[in-house]
Amino acid sequence: MDHKDLIFLCDSFYNLTGLPIRYYANQQLVRMQPRIPHEVDPIHEIMPRMLEDHHDLHYYMNDDLLFYGKVKELRSDRMFLIGPCSNVPLSGPNITSMMIHAKIAHQHREAFAHFLTNIPPLSFENFLHALCFFNFSLNRTRMSAEELLMLSNPISPNLTRIQSTLTETRYRAAEQFLSHDTYQLEQQILAYVREGDTKKLSELFQSPVRADAGPVAKEALRQAKNILIITAALVSRAAIQGGLDIETAFHLSDIYIQQAESLSQLDALTLLLQRMITDYAERVASERYPSHLSSATRACIDYIKKHINTPILVRDIAEHVGLSASYLTRTFKQDTGMKLNDYINREKIEEAKKLLAFSDRSLSEISNYLCFSSQSYFQNLFRKYEGITPLTYRHMTRTQ
Repeated sequence: MDHKDLIFLCDSFYNLTGLPIRYYANQQLVRMQPRIPHEVDPIHEIMPRMLEDHHDLHYYMNDDLLFYGKVKELRSDRMFLIGPCSNVPLSGPNITSMMIHAKIAHQHREAFAHFLTNIPPLSFENFLHALCFFNFSLNRTRMSAEELLMLSNPISPNLTRIQSTLTETRYRAAEQFLSHDTYQLEQQILAYVREGDTKKLSELFQSPVRADAGPVAKEALRQAKNILIITAALVSRAAIQGGLDIETAFHLSDIYIQQAESLSQLDALTLLLQRMITDYAERVASERYPSHLSSATRACIDYIKKHINTPILVRDIAEHVGLSASYLTRTFKQDTGMKLNDYINREKIEEAKKLLAFSDRSLSEISNYLCFSSQSYFQNLFRKYEGITPLTYRHMTRTQ
């Protein structure tokens, strides 16, 4: 591949992924995206390992759990170094630690922080996929992410040891009359979440019936946090099965897990666990459709919820559902007693109420986010449905 093609490949990869990439020829830097000063680039911390490594395609991880990759052009002295990348957004204390390890001078902190915070978070698995894709684009040789992982970890999990540990653990548990007796309770909780049955959940939490989970950590606080994480995974999926939209379910799970990690008291974690389960059930209950709604009306409601912060036109919904606009509006009115446009406005105002109550966004920001034609139109529509102005509503919710 000639020099211009390599420049194009380098720039295209960065534009597609947002991952920093450097093009070297004979160990001399030819191009970097994004362009940053040499003193700010953390690659120097890990570059000796990359240069010593004989693999043409490889990944590396440092003490801050940042990952890097190397893709060498076959039969040439040209190579590409990719990274850093992280599976979580980088900020604050993380950046200080990274500066120390990468030996970045304090006067470059602002530029270094700007560089890192603009790197999109990416799971380690997807980072490996990106490396394999770049390698194929450069060398026309295929290697899967799994093969790349095995290349760096030739020792596969010791299945004999796992079986031996399992046998010994079951033996000790039997001797001490310990068992995993949570399955029935778990299924009961998941069923109530799936059905949005908050009443039965409340009764269950108040009852003396309990079950003991097996050890998933060596320390009590970590045990409680791990159980909450496992429960979040289970109830979020039960809620999705019950009708809660996927994005809400997964974002809510992330929020509760992050909140759990910040707690240091077992009682607080117990309360948070119960609140999380109930929250999911309440949201499922609020999302459930009346049994008489037609499939077309349900499809309309789903579309509106998923596109609440975009301009929503009846013709767009009709095209999505695969029906004529006139038939769709008539069916929606028969099912709900509301005109479709009125329902769209009503839902946008409900979303605005959440933003007014739980965020500090200005009226213009909320109006723009929900795609109203103007702020004055938003305010007039809000007054029409709620009988008060948006600012009055915000004040009332903050003083209750």
